[in-house]
Parts: sequence; structure tokens; C-alpha cells
Amino acid sequence: MRAARVLLAAAGLAVLAYGLHGWLTEQPGEVPGRLRFLAAAVIVHDFVVIPLILAVGALTVRFVPAGVRLPVQAALAVSAATTVVALPFVIGAGRLADNPSAFPRSYATGLTVLLAAIWLSAGAWIAARLIRTRR
Repeated sequence: MRAARVLLAAAGLAVLAYGLHGWLTEQPGEVPGRLRFLAAAVIVHDFVVIPLILAVGALTVRFVPAGVRLPVQAALAVSAATTVVALPFVIGAGRLADNPSAFPRSYATGLTVLLAAIWLSAGAWIAARLIRTRR
């Protein structure tokens, strides 16, 4: 077990070093901008995302019954991640007027359907828990 962990850690460090080398040597003039982006991402993560996650977690602990809390929290987490990934497509960030095929779908509809599927799955999970508890 220890040897596997050491090998995995070594492989991870090798991939990290390779990525860092490419990040610093590919278009070196962009490194300051990349460092600013990285700093902004860390600041937003630590001072916006994490406090929001903690606040939502506290609200679910306070207002959602213990028996259904895990499915609700899972659905909230998956919904948030899905929305963050889909939002640039929904708002059309980067859309060019002369290239209508760049965003060929209705991404708002797709996001809505996906969020409905996530919450329907959570509802089925809750229903299964309630049925199992009553037996």
C-alpha cells in the first residue's frame, strides 16, 4: 500500500511539474497575466465560493430534515457545479455574430432540463429513503 502511494505521489508530481513547465515556457509574455488570473481565482475561491458553500450548508442543516439532508446537499452541489460550467454557454460568452454555428444549441433549455433531472434524481433518492425508513 505504501509503495502504491509513493508511486501515485511521484506520478502526480511529475504531471504537475510538466504542466508548470509548459505554463511558464509556452508564450512567456503571458505569464504575468496568468499569475494575475491564478491569484484572482484563489481570492474568489477563498472569499466568495467557500463562504457561499458554508452558508448554504448551514442553511440546509438548519432547515432541511436530517433524513433528506444528504440528497438535498448533493443536488445543490451538483447543480452549482453544472451551472458554473454551463453559464458561459447560456449567456453566449464569446459568441461571434458572423459565426452562428459557434453555439448551435439552446443551452438555457439544456441547463434547465439537466437541473430538472438532477432534482428529480434527488427526489427519487429521498423517496427511496423514506420508503426504506417506513419499512
